[in-house]
Amino acid sequence: MGLSVSQDSGRRGCVDSIRGLLAAVESFDEMDLLGPSRCPGWTRLDVVVHVVAGWHEMLGGLVSVVDAAPTVDAASYWNAFQDAAADEDPVLVLMAQRRRTAAYARPSSATAHLHDVAEAVLRGVDVLSGKPLLWQGLVFEPGDFLTAWAVEHVVHQLDLMSDVAAPASALDLARATVESLAGEPLPADWTVEDAVLIGTGRLPVPEGSDTDAARYPVLG
Repeated sequence: MGLSVSQDSGRRGCVDSIRGLLAAVESFDEMDLLGPSRCPGWTRLDVVVHVVAGWHEMLGGLVSVVDAAPTVDAASYWNAFQDAAADEDPVLVLMAQRRRTAAYARPSSATAHLHDVAEAVLRGVDVLSGKPLLWQGLVFEPGDFLTAWAVEHVVHQLDLMSDVAAPASALDLARATVESLAGEPLPADWTVEDAVLIGTGRLPVPEGSDTDAARYPVLG
């Protein structure tokens, strides 16, 4: 089951997710940022630095306009991503992230960098054309590219465990992505946040649910 998202909807979700993530980061002091996140082995600061690196990659995608047919949509991208990462050693990935984080003198240096790169990304999203984009060797319609990033952002905002509410526009795109990858509607009694956390393996499928727990997580 595919998921194609219009450019306007993708842009709205992506912009809201960037601003929501920034607000969540701003809600913490430096010591809070050194505390644990939902990601095993990662501090909140590791999440911040991971996002900075991701946004540098995103900028490359935003300017890589191509005349080619899309090869993935907003949901199927995640299958391609998981296939590409299947052989990675999670411990080596974790240690590499810690080295990147340690390059910053203190948390405030990383958050300042986050804001600088965010401004460039927001400008790129604002002027995006309607043509397909090439990124990671895959071709996306613009709305699907922006949706994949909105999902990335809102998941990491939830990873920070802040009191700042994640934006509904991005959460809705993330839930739709999980449903598409699961191949079935999610239970109506799952909140949208729980649906995203379950879909990404941050929470288990609730006991007694009619949903097949073996299907999850569907999104890495």
